[in-house]
Amino acid sequence: MSFAHGRREHQLACDKCHQFPSPDRKEARKGDAAFPDVTRQPEHASCLGCHRQQFFARERPAPRICSVCHVAVSPRDQARLPFPNPPESFNATRQAADFASDFRISFPHDKHLEVVGESAPGARAVRFVTASYKPALAAAQESDPKSCAVCHQTYQPQGKSKEEYATSPPADLGERFWLKKGTFKTVPNHATCFTCHSQESGIAPAPNECNVCHKLTPGTSAGAHADFDTKLASSMGVADGAILQRWRRRTSAGAFRHEGGAHPDLSCTTCHNTAAMNTLDPKTTQVSVESCSTCHVTATAEEGGALNVETERRKADPAFQCTKCHVTYGREPIPATHTKAVAAARTD
Repeated sequence: MSFAHGRREHQLACDKCHQFPSPDRKEARKGDAAFPDVTRQPEHASCLGCHRQQFFARERPAPRICSVCHVAVSPRDQARLPFPNPPESFNATRQAADFASDFRISFPHDKHLEVVGESAPGARAVRFVTASYKPALAAAQESDPKSCAVCHQTYQPQGKSKEEYATSPPADLGERFWLKKGTFKTVPNHATCFTCHSQESGIAPAPNECNVCHKLTPGTSAGAHADFDTKLASSMGVADGAILQRWRRRTSAGAFRHEGGAHPDLSCTTCHNTAAMNTLDPKTTQVSVESCSTCHVTATAEEGGALNVETERRKADPAFQCTKCHVTYGREPIPATHTKAVAAARTD
């Protein structure tokens, strides 16, 4: 049994149920890392107003409603299920692997690009590498905002380690896809946002104005058709909550790796139109094939363009799956955007 924020009777003001700050906030984050935040489920008093009948139902061994928040439905065990915040601790739990939030975060990138780069602590030291193996990309690098890395870092980077995969691959992997380290970027959480949006700063929205950023996910979301395969991720033994939550929402290239090849040398805006991003609309966060074609499309397949090679292989063998960039999308018909990109390269 789980709590659904989307149900009409549950669409209340956040402070009707959630106490800000939570009484256990200093346990959720230790020492100097603690700050006023919501870090646990609501108290019984928040629920009794509407759910009194379910609380006192004659159900054995205990009312089912107890399982919404509690590990054991027993008055002798008061332990609660892990709360999604703070994510750094929640994502290490078993529950995080299957967690799907009822909310999307409304974040205006255009308002933060320059402000964060100028004012965030340590942000003045943030700079992107401007070297590129294609001179045509250099101009885009120069105009790149210096703020992206304040909130987004490479998650679990391989760095200089010889271990390139997120989990141990089979010995006979061959050319098959297997998730690698450094594939995803981190996303900011309250620990980052409340640096500026604190009670002391007075910068709106305040930390307790939850509904300004947290918006209920529509019943049908473009993220429902992501380039992700639950069975494949399970076969790989991927259990990291942060990875799975990001991967399930990838609506461009599910196998793309931020740390791979020359990608770390590119500015974020080479591929992402950050100023136009509306985090509530997955289509605006997708990376277009035009962004990839600068490096991965050539005049002919013989010149090694990844899109050229995989397109040719699909034409020769309809059963071929494009796994260079994709997880599930590679089983579908080649999109018109891809064939147009290849055709355009031939005429350049």
